[in-house]
Amino acid sequence: MEKSRSPIRLLGMTVIFLVMMFAMSVHVSAATMPKLNYYQKSVYLGHTMQLKATSGTVKSWSSSNSSIVSVNSRGVVSGRKIGTAKIYAKFANKTLNCTVNVRPVNKSKYITNAQMRVMLNVLGAVETGGQVYGKRDYSDFTSPYTNSGAEYSCTAGAYQEYGENLRQLLLKIQKEYPLTFKKYDTAGIASDLKRNWYFSPYTVRKGSAKANAIVNIISARSSGRLVQDYRAMELIEEYLRDARGLGITNVRAALFAAECEHQGGYSAMKRIVQRASNKNSISSLYTSLTQDSPYSNQIGALKYRTRHRLCRDWITQHISASAKLK
Repeated sequence: MEKSRSPIRLLGMTVIFLVMMFAMSVHVSAATMPKLNYYQKSVYLGHTMQLKATSGTVKSWSSSNSSIVSVNSRGVVSGRKIGTAKIYAKFANKTLNCTVNVRPVNKSKYITNAQMRVMLNVLGAVETGGQVYGKRDYSDFTSPYTNSGAEYSCTAGAYQEYGENLRQLLLKIQKEYPLTFKKYDTAGIASDLKRNWYFSPYTVRKGSAKANAIVNIISARSSGRLVQDYRAMELIEEYLRDARGLGITNVRAALFAAECEHQGGYSAMKRIVQRASNKNSISSLYTSLTQDSPYSNQIGALKYRTRHRLCRDWITQHISASAKLK
């Protein structure tokens, strides 16, 4: 005679069955959950990018500001004006969005794209690239007072953004790539950005939780690194404007003056330019720089000479002597 199954065994089998059914439903639910291929992305002005669902079906597309980015019925996004906007994808029961940053193809009013790339290669090399042309360290972080007693705030990134400039870099990343910023801000950096770091120096030390969070934010691929490059171009544009204001029209001379301003500020650059026998000669500017006190913290001091000599040589190698500012 067949033995009857015990209540305990039947209960155990029922529990296993229910667990399996729950696991299958969770798996199916996760697999069909709506997803986009991007949640934050950059597109050049006048160019397009493709947004699409990697899971689920998009019923309709729309833009938060079609004058900046537009989107058609197939999810093709077009960059129309410099700025940031959101593209919305409406699914059956949910709406997802992607933050899109429209970037300029040519940012400078004074130099060409190729000349701008040379300057990025120069600054990256002397700041964090081990003095190797074209190399740069996007994750670099320098504590206050590391290089001199005058550096009372921290410095970070491939192009060594100091104090308030670093804050502006982080604010730009926060605005353009909010998901990346939120993901890596594990130490309350967003709160720190609410105050000005020029009037209230940011004295975070390398290796601290805040320093590590900043490094993760600024060095993230396709976001922090990209913004660093564009932020550097913005600064270079300011330096070139200052050089033009002092009467410089030669590109070689202007880029060398820009490198001086990046290291020492406007006053230091102005001193070098006004002391030069020919402000439109990169050789003359370098000679003027070497007239700074050799054992001081001035940008022409001996400890900085190799940096400036390399900048002079690279600019001379890659930029035509006859190149003029626009």
